[in-house]
Amino acid sequence: MHHEGARRQGEEDHPRERATSSVELRHLRSFVAVAEERSFTRAAVRLSLTQPALSRTIAQFEQLLGVTLLHRTRQIVELTSAGQQFLPAAKRALAVVEDALRSATEDIPPLRVGFTYGAALPYIAPIVKAFERAQPGASVELHRIDDPLAGLGDGRSDIAFLPMAPDDATIETTILANEPRVAAVPADHPLARRRSLRLRNLRSEKLVINVVSGTTSIDLWPPDERPRLIVEVRNVEEWLEAIAAGRGIGMTPATTSRVYTHPQICYLPIVDAPPVQIVMAWPARAPHPLKDSFVAAAASQS
Repeated sequence: MHHEGARRQGEEDHPRERATSSVELRHLRSFVAVAEERSFTRAAVRLSLTQPALSRTIAQFEQLLGVTLLHRTRQIVELTSAGQQFLPAAKRALAVVEDALRSATEDIPPLRVGFTYGAALPYIAPIVKAFERAQPGASVELHRIDDPLAGLGDGRSDIAFLPMAPDDATIETTILANEPRVAAVPADHPLARRRSLRLRNLRSEKLVINVVSGTTSIDLWPPDERPRLIVEVRNVEEWLEAIAAGRGIGMTPATTSRVYTHPQICYLPIVDAPPVQIVMAWPARAPHPLKDSFVAAAASQS
């Protein structure tokens, strides 16, 4: 006797459905541990497993997904291209599960607020204070996370303050301000004697760019006026010291000049550069329970 909706004889599950129904948290935790440790031995210690047990778990996981996530040699473990693509999603999934587990034992989990560097800093404290006044007893954790999404991409933060809205359909944003751009110039540079600059004044200069969380791109210039020499740095401290040491000139939102003063750097307005949108961002799916209250606190400060 066949029940309504019963699977016909010979009909099989789609591979993705089989993987979804069979993947367990231990698979995700094992994969993330090996990916972060780059070693089965260290990952096994971290998870309190034997190395053979961990290897079997990873092999089973790869078989369920139908892809190879890790490339193993005697010396090292490397992520395959599929593994590199899957790792942020695996971290997000674990973060969501951990939040759910915390919510079962706590009234509301802490709201983790991430930020990258100085451009957004003046906006954070007033919003957090307004939120805590409106939500007494709520717990807010502040974390500086130097990546383009300030921890949103891998679940380390629930809400993030960012210099520019990300081009990512999984992230929602609200605009806090439009900041004018300024040039950061070595104090002994000839341009430091000017009151303001135009983009074309920088085309023959080396440009110092924070490639992790900066707001500057050569696309700001017309193709025939773009600076040809780029100095890449990975955080605001490296950016400041490279400019102070005369390695090049930087561009940044005006708030950076108020947060990060430096005796060897002059900040000058750039009159023809487009402004920078300072935004607050959060995951479009399954946001933190206090997201709406935090957004309302931000609106109260505008």
